[in-house]
Amino acid sequence: MKDGKDLRCLNTVYVWELPVRIYHWLNALSIVLLMATGLYIGNPLLRPTVVTGEAATNFFMGYAFMIHIAAGYLFIANYLFRLYWAFVGNEYARSHHWPWQKSFWIEFFDVLLSYLFLKHHKDEHLGHNPVANLAYFGFIMVGSVFMALTGFAMYGELNPNGFFGGLQWVFHIFGPSYNVHMLHRLMAWGIVGFVVTHLYLAIRHDMFARNGTLSSMVSGYKFRCEE
Repeated sequence: MKDGKDLRCLNTVYVWELPVRIYHWLNALSIVLLMATGLYIGNPLLRPTVVTGEAATNFFMGYAFMIHIAAGYLFIANYLFRLYWAFVGNEYARSHHWPWQKSFWIEFFDVLLSYLFLKHHKDEHLGHNPVANLAYFGFIMVGSVFMALTGFAMYGELNPNGFFGGLQWVFHIFGPSYNVHMLHRLMAWGIVGFVVTHLYLAIRHDMFARNGTLSSMVSGYKFRCEE
């Protein structure tokens, strides 16, 4: 039911191809690993007051750092693959709505007001609507690049003559290491906020549109419904 009316689901549409679904879940996994290990690296709650014994038995921070870096590699490789698939995937694998189009902003505010329960708007997009497009572009497309540059620049500080030592120009743009650390963490929390909002809106859309939003990221299929 939607506003007292029955929804008729006419047919199923294959929206999210397997590579897109794999990207989605790998991205979720890498974000969880990065955030969990990043929080520990920034505030090692399990760090003993006095370290005794061999270093091999007190290497929790080292393991956390290793997982953080490995998850960072996964995050970036997954990101690059998603960019590639935007060009070779189906029509739902890429955006068809751009901020320089007047129609984008008209529908953007219609969808936004609908999400805030301030206006009824029938969202007919099986893929991403303008609000989702802008959020993904800001936090995932741009945010991922920012996190990669600042993260690997800090990693390069450990070995200035190594491969990532070439990212020292990041510090010339954003300031000393402390500033880069702070900006890296702020963007990390911004991505966490995006994830929480994404989960809320996905559940909300699944309940109101009844088009299989949640299950589609497993099966790939959505339902095309009408009142």
